[in-house]
Amino acid sequence: MKNSTNAIKNKPLAYKCGVAWFSERPFFVNKNVLIPRFDTEVLVETVILNAPQKAKVLDLCTGSGCIAVILGLHDFIVTASDISRKALKVAKKNANLNDVKVDFMKSDLFAKINEKFDVIVSNPPYIKTEEIGAFDKTTLHEPRIALDGGGDGFNFYWRICNQAPRHLNDGGMLFVEICHKFADDIVNLFKANDFVDVSVVKDKQGLARVVYGRLRRCNIK
Repeated sequence: MKNSTNAIKNKPLAYKCGVAWFSERPFFVNKNVLIPRFDTEVLVETVILNAPQKAKVLDLCTGSGCIAVILGLHDFIVTASDISRKALKVAKKNANLNDVKVDFMKSDLFAKINEKFDVIVSNPPYIKTEEIGAFDKTTLHEPRIALDGGGDGFNFYWRICNQAPRHLNDGGMLFVEICHKFADDIVNLFKANDFVDVSVVKDKQGLARVVYGRLRRCNIK
């Protein structure tokens, strides 16, 4: 009984209330999705400022759908995917609550993506496996699938950067949220996969939070 009581006591407030605020809007959340962070607002703002208006956007690892919903509210044409059916259920609810059109689909990153997009955006899992819960106890209550970036935290960045060029239109753009410790390595990863004009955006604490770039080559087959 004591363990059960402690679990309830330590449960994140957002899960207790069923709501988290993101970009000044309330989003429904539960144990099946990562709780939206202010850090991710930097990612969304960077897309809004730098992507073409009304661009066709793919949001990978959508989770609660917070990125997809806000971009949809800014007139982007958004498709959002996630490997978790339970997460997609939450994301669809948030799209309906905000009266915004987003096309949702279940996919392990690009596995079932057959279209090309002007923009790909993602806040992928990037915490090293052994560090989950070490610095932010909230993560102990969140779905591991939304956090675990593998032994070095890079699993998803490798996959996204390697595969994104095949799913981008000419001059397409890729935006990812990062751990600030990864900034230089991810910039190099972008460049190694034919992205140019690669930039790093810092958050309010002055830490690198977003990397984005534009595809150099024409459509890759």
